[in-house]
This record gives sequence, structure tokens and C-alpha cells, in this order.
Amino acid sequence: MKKSLAALFTDASEQDKRSATMIYNALKKSNIDGFDYLEYRASLDGLEALNMDESTRYQSAFVTASTVGLTRDKLLKTAKFYREVVVKEKSQFDKALEQQKTKGIAKLESDIAKLKEAILKKEEQIKKLQADIEKHDSKATEIQEKIDTTDERIQATQEGFERAYDKILAHIDSDISNIETYVS
Repeated sequence: MKKSLAALFTDASEQDKRSATMIYNALKKSNIDGFDYLEYRASLDGLEALNMDESTRYQSAFVTASTVGLTRDKLLKTAKFYREVVVKEKSQFDKALEQQKTKGIAKLESDIAKLKEAILKKEEQIKKLQADIEKHDSKATEIQEKIDTTDERIQATQEGFERAYDKILAHIDSDISNIETYVS
């Protein structure tokens, strides 16, 4: 066969070249020796360029192919054989696709589960940290109240000491002055 399979099935290759190439390779690998459906398909393509109507194209291609021994039965049998090759390729593709989906989705679902688990742990940590913050804040308020109370007592004590100091010092200073004045 001289024409490429892509040229024989141009509509398919326009849709998805990679997928079509996979199917073409399967057809090429399964190509039966001699003149069969694939060569007949190439003849149909050649006649289509001559702008023949469909019926004339199919009949003309078959008349030409019959000169090299192709029968209607062989043509149909090989066309059905290649059809099965394409169907088998799809089945294998579907199976591989399903495995990829399962594998890919399972991994992503596992990733989601791990992330959700991590989120729950972080939320628990946040709750614990929030409780710790509230506990520390409460303790800090309590300590501040003790500081304020202690500071008030210390200030009261200092003020009391200062008053007593001033009074006692004033008495002593007065006594020293009186002693110096009155005692010879």
C-alpha cells in the first residue's frame, strides 16, 4: 500500500492526530499481505479525486481490484477484520484509560484525604493554641491585677514611710536645733 493510513482516513486524523496515529499503527501492524480492504480503500480515495459519485467510485474500485483477485467476500471479510482491529484498539484504549482514571483519581482522592486530615489537625492545633492564648491572657490579666495591687501597697508603704521619715526627721532636726540653742 503506497498511501499512508492517515491519508485514507483523513477525517479521523483531523480530530485527534495522536489517537488516530495509534489506530493507524494498529492497522499497519495487522495489515494482511496482498490486495484487500486497505488497498481497496486507497483506490476509493484515488477515485474520489476524480469527482465520481459514490456508487460509481465503489464499483470502479471493485472492478479494478477484482483484476488482481479481490472478491466481494474477501473485501468484506478483510474490511470486517480491520474493523475488529480498530474495535480491539478502542477496547485496549478504554481499559488503559480506565486504569489511568482509577490510578489518577485514586491518587488525587488520597491527596484530598491527606489534606483534609492535615486541615483537621491544624484546626485542632488552632483550637488548642486559641485556648492557650485565652489561658495566658487570663493569667496575664490576673498577674497585672496583682502588680497593680502590689504597686498600690508599695506606694502606700512608701508614702507612709516618707511621712514617718519626714516627721521623725523634723523632730530630730528640731531637737538638734533646740539642743544647740539651749544646752551649753
